[in-house]
Amino acid sequence: MRAVPFVPLLVVAAVMLPFQAGHAAMFKCTWADGTVAFQAGPCQGGAKEQQVRMSLPFGHAETRSGAPKRSGSTSSGAPAIRDTRDAQSRAIAEREEAQRRDRCRSYGDSIDRQRVLLGAATESARQSAVREIGVQERKLKEDRC
Repeated sequence: MRAVPFVPLLVVAAVMLPFQAGHAAMFKCTWADGTVAFQAGPCQGGAKEQQVRMSLPFGHAETRSGAPKRSGSTSSGAPAIRDTRDAQSRAIAEREEAQRRDRCRSYGDSIDRQRVLLGAATESARQSAVREIGVQERKLKEDRC
């Protein structure tokens, strides 16, 4: 029986290495107010956590339960990348919408505080409150609140 030389096996292994699917773990964090974020580490602050494992370029994804999901990709991996980008875009849009809602709430609170100051004893305090109400109402309109 002839022994297989070590060097050819090493060359074959080196050639096959780039064809191995890469894996990336991503955490989807959902907070009670509906805010969703995707991040590299575990969720903080009592958020509901779902770990998604992406395999690229072949397009497999695994949830924490281990059930594989097929993204319908070809060997090029393009649909898997597109799915990942779509998920990231949705997460960004959801985060921006939550931030907009928070800003709208903050503008309303500021207007309420300034309205209380309209009854102030000094004219300068009333004028300042009127100006600030105008600024906050403009911000409300710009943010489409």
